[in-house]
Amino acid sequence: MNTQLVESITQIILSLSPEERQLLESKINNVKSSSLLANSIQQDILDLEQRLKNFETKYQMSSSEFYKEFKAGKLGDEIDLFEWSVFYEMWTNAQNNIQI
Repeated sequence: MNTQLVESITQIILSLSPEERQLLESKINNVKSSSLLANSIQQDILDLEQRLKNFETKYQMSSSEFYKEFKAGKLGDEIDLFEWSVFYEMWTNAQNNIQI
């Protein structure tokens, strides 16, 4: 740990005006919120990937291949297939959100 850096930062924080401290606190809270959101999205992605793997094993095809075939109307209308398509769409959206 760089103790000199910590001491310098401490001095800077102590020298801040109340408005500056409030702004700093707000920025720190924003970073914390962003980090928590990213962790939540990552966990959602892992959960969805497990669900997708279960379908891929059961139907012996990748989710992307399935989704193309399903959207083209080539696979039928079983409830399992609708669930798979929803999980795939959720996974795709979560992937897009984590990249933002």
